[in-house]
Amino acid sequence: MDSTLDRLKVLLSEVYDGAIDTSSITEETRLVEDIGMKSIAMLYMAMAIEGEFGVSLTNDDLPKMRTVGDIVELVETRA
Repeated sequence: MDSTLDRLKVLLSEVYDGAIDTSSITEETRLVEDIGMKSIAMLYMAMAIEGEFGVSLTNDDLPKMRTVGDIVELVETRA
């Protein structure tokens, strides 16, 4: 089974319609500074995460999602 990180890379690619290079994404990748994620993309990403991993995210979770690693940790603690 793919790791949480690998599954998140697929979701990021889908949110950006394949316009980002997921091969360079690591847990240290910052969503805003490195990827350029805007708030609307963050909402799409949150919905995709909920669907993919079967977890519920709250509005309080979004500001905590600063790096890909933050999302991995959030998903793995709720799964």
